[in-house]
Amino acid sequence: MQRAARWFMALLGLTLMLGCGGGMRHHPGELPDPGSYKARFPDMDTNGDRLVQWDEFKAYFPETTPEVFAALDMNQDRAVDPDEWRAFEEAHGLRDN
Repeated sequence: MQRAARWFMALLGLTLMLGCGGGMRHHPGELPDPGSYKARFPDMDTNGDRLVQWDEFKAYFPETTPEVFAALDMNQDRAVDPDEWRAFEEAHGLRDN
């Protein structure tokens, strides 16, 4: 099971890199500059459950929109998990390593 999850995350990361960085996109429409969404995941996850819900995301980024949150929530479970956030950072060159 863990092996399948790792393959899925690798495929998701590749899709995001190609979708955001190349000619294709993984999200419809125009979204704000990704650089304005640079943050550490634990700083957004105020309740410490390893998920960032809409209210936490909106509190951290007051100018954001539901469309931005939906684009980050790749599995559409109404939360952004650390893997989704890492994939976003890597796709947009925001990762510090």
